[in-house]
Amino acid sequence: MKKRAFVAIFAIIFAQIVFSATLQDFAYSFLREQKVPENHARTLAKTLEEEATKVPDVIDPLFMLAFGLSETNFMNVFGDSGKAVGYFQLHENAVFYVANFYDDVKEFKKQHRNHVDLIEYPDWQLKIAYRYIYLTLKNVHNWDIIKAVSSYNGRSTKYNEYIIKFFQNYTLVVQKYLDFTNNSSTKSKK
Repeated sequence: MKKRAFVAIFAIIFAQIVFSATLQDFAYSFLREQKVPENHARTLAKTLEEEATKVPDVIDPLFMLAFGLSETNFMNVFGDSGKAVGYFQLHENAVFYVANFYDDVKEFKKQHRNHVDLIEYPDWQLKIAYRYIYLTLKNVHNWDIIKAVSSYNGRSTKYNEYIIKFFQNYTLVVQKYLDFTNNSSTKSKK
């Protein structure tokens, strides 16, 4: 019995290690394909891998790539008359909301009081966006993923054009991830 439990735990840990390494490699490749600068692509890919182990599994890490596509087509820009910052178009109220739950975000916000400074920190943009979607899914939208995705973009209606755009982008990201992992496994067999 103990041997089976050990094997099961080992298999789960091994699968997570393989997924995370593949996730980081895929994310980097995908981000470079989107013309994200190399240093930001490396930082974002590494951060995505790290956050995927911290944020509960209810949020697929590939969602975050779909958000980046949907919000800015992965451009590190200011939007919404300068109130939204970065790849994931974070508003300051979203940063404050996440800081209420995560001490590291609270510390980051203390050190960088000017919201526009966030543009210089793609890793924090991703951390905050990832945690924000999780927290709103859990605390605001009672686990309704459609409402959470819709409200991320400031929409009050459940079904709208942003939902269509987001899930089209998510489908694209998943397809590219499958192609990447299939190509990687084919290369390793040769």
